[in-house]
Amino acid sequence: MAETPPITVELPPVPSYVTRDTLRDICRTLGLDPANVREIRLDVHEVTATLLLCTPDGCKIRYGDGAATTTVTIPIS
Repeated sequence: MAETPPITVELPPVPSYVTRDTLRDICRTLGLDPANVREIRLDVHEVTATLLLCTPDGCKIRYGDGAATTTVTIPIS
């Protein structure tokens, strides 16, 4: 059986880092308050964000040893 020659691949350009300002701008562009965002996942079909839960007056809610969170999914149209 003949050996398959190795495939050479090249990654597309990837930044070495993302600044906090850029991350906050991404949150704002998505309509999310950066102070309440714990995690963001981008997909070609949807954005999934884990958000900190707050009281109506803006205080973060604790749950056990950590913060109370919820996960929302925002479809991309």
